[in-house]
Order: sequence, then structure tokens, then C-alpha cells
Amino acid sequence: MNFSELKKSALSYLGFYGKPTEEALALMDGAVEEALALSHFRAEGKIFSSPLPFLCEEPYRSFLAGCSQYALVVMTLGSEAERRIRALFLSDPVRAVVLDACASALVEAQGDEWEERFGEERTFRFCPGYGGSDVKDVRYIFEALRPEKTLGVQLLESGLMVPQKSMAGVVGLGKKRARSCGACMLRETCRFLKEGTRCYRSGNN
Repeated sequence: MNFSELKKSALSYLGFYGKPTEEALALMDGAVEEALALSHFRAEGKIFSSPLPFLCEEPYRSFLAGCSQYALVVMTLGSEAERRIRALFLSDPVRAVVLDACASALVEAQGDEWEERFGEERTFRFCPGYGGSDVKDVRYIFEALRPEKTLGVQLLESGLMVPQKSMAGVVGLGKKRARSCGACMLRETCRFLKEGTRCYRSGNN
């Protein structure tokens, strides 16, 4: 795992502008280490050949164009990180916010590593809520995978998941596609995009 990229991603979650101070970097380093210690990453995925009805609609249809198959995935860090973040908000809210951002970045990074099992010819993970899609579309992924039984991840009516540090999405197979800032929910406030850079490496990871 690339810790420099992980910290950059966490900074984007924080909406951090400008060069981080030494104090901020030290806080970030500690939070990354703590997030790793608290992570109990688990994931579930299944490959499909025929598209489910919601994937025939935009923006999913364009995202999967040219792909021969696709995988639906759900992943989670577990509940320990979430409990720690809630406890910290009562005693050290600044540290809690930083740990929350690091945990969000970590579930993405560990998810990227887990998805390497699908091979190099794959897209990045496209989650409901990206690119103008409806976050509530996650219910279709839950119906297909039933992660509440395999991972203990519950889906709320709002489309949010419990534990909160969980993700669900679709990965196109048979075609390589790099990540896109246009599909990111943080694009409006991202400091990297404003500076003409990005928070991720090229390729799928």
C-alpha cells in the first residue's frame, strides 16, 4: 500500500488547501497508523455477464460500455474504527476528524488492492452517488450480494451503510479505465483538482 497516496486521499476528504504544516503531517501519520490498526477489512464480490436493469441506465451504461463482464462489490473496514471515531469526537474532535478521513481513504485503498483479483483489464470502482447517479441504487447491489449476511453490512433507507466505513459499487471487466475526477463526489471542493493535480495514481489503483 502506498502511504503517500493514502495520505493525499485523506487530505482530499478533509478539503485541505495549501501545504500541510509539520504538525498536520504528524497528526496525519498517527491517524493513518491508527486507522490501519483498527481496520478489519472484508469484502464480497460477484462477477456477472448480463447487466442488471439499473446498470442499463445512465451513467452506468456509459461507464460499462465496452466491458465484457462486470463485478458487483461491497467492502467494509468493520465497526471498530467507527466506534473509535465516535469516542474521539467527545475528547479530541480534531483528531477524530482526521481519523475519519484516513479511515475513508483506507477503505478505498484496501478495496483497490482487493479488486486486483479481477485482473488488470478492469475499470475503477464506480459507486452509486458518483457521476450524478442515485446513491439509493446501492440497494440493487445489496439485493444481488446480500452483504448483511456475509459481511454484517446493513443498508439504511437513505442509501447509507452501517458500518459507515463501507463501500458498494460496480467494476467493469474486460476493459481498462483509469479513475476520473468527474465521477468523484468531492470534485467541487477538492484541493488537488483546483491545483491541477489529483489524489490518485494513474491506472486502476
